[in-house]
Amino acid sequence: MTDPDRPPRLRPDDVRLASEAPLARGAVVSAVAGVLLGFCFVPQLLALALAGLSIARRERAGRRQAWLAIGIALVLTVVWAVALGALLKWWASTRG
Repeated sequence: MTDPDRPPRLRPDDVRLASEAPLARGAVVSAVAGVLLGFCFVPQLLALALAGLSIARRERAGRRQAWLAIGIALVLTVVWAVALGALLKWWASTRG
């Protein structure tokens, strides 16, 4: 007998994960923001820094989130670096 207008209840594990790993959660948010603002490289660097701090502080609850943020940030950095390199190469060849 659940009410469809009633929001779902949070499990104790959900609250615990959110409160125990704020650095890892911030790293994931920064990495995802890098998808939209990746051309400026700041979100990727912030995600790498926060994820590194999370791992260094041994936030056990956020270990997967931290590694996910590192993966996303590194992939985005490589993609944007290749795109920027291709753009600069094209620009240099047209200046000729």
